[in-house]
Amino acid sequence: MPDRRDYPGRGGRARRRSLRRPAGLRAGLLASVLACTLPACGEPVGGAGGVAAPDTGRGYEIARLHPEALRLEGAAKSLEDLLRTVERGLAESDTARLHDLMIDQREYREILFPALPASRPPVNASFETVWVLQYPDSYRGLLRLLERYGGREIRVTAVRFDEPDQDFVNFVLHQTSRVDITVDGEPVENVRLFGSVIRIGDQWKVLTYPDHPDDPS
Repeated sequence: MPDRRDYPGRGGRARRRSLRRPAGLRAGLLASVLACTLPACGEPVGGAGGVAAPDTGRGYEIARLHPEALRLEGAAKSLEDLLRTVERGLAESDTARLHDLMIDQREYREILFPALPASRPPVNASFETVWVLQYPDSYRGLLRLLERYGGREIRVTAVRFDEPDQDFVNFVLHQTSRVDITVDGEPVENVRLFGSVIRIGDQWKVLTYPDHPDDPS
């Protein structure tokens, strides 16, 4: 597992910021997807292969999946590799590259969704409901990111996350990223090139591209 100190910009520069969320039912449901309901939710939990591992921090069990079921298609090999992939995708205006770096429907349905609070009481949302709310917004965010930075030389100089890392037994959620970058050599701070990040072992993928990325100007 990579040491948190190896992450670019994960030192004293990290800042906690409140998140701007849309109003109404969509906001409530999407917030529940990634929400932790108890203070201990960020602590890792144990369990043997194939056996339901009780998560006392969240108050529900998460079944530990077989390693074969945890393979991600098109994943980066490290956070550094993920950043370089985003940079190349933007420089080349490569929609496919950036889309392949995002968690796909199968991965979300089989790996992520069963462990998330939205799939449990009191929300009890269906996978289809959550996916149809999240995916179109994320893809639209990807297109807006390309409109803003596509074809430009982007270099990420620091990355930080607004929330503590959360261990969901089969994956770790690094929630709500913000980066410092250079754009054609000019420094720009506190940009949202992508949203949250999923890590499974040495596999890294983007969970979301923000539908309304911050405008640093």
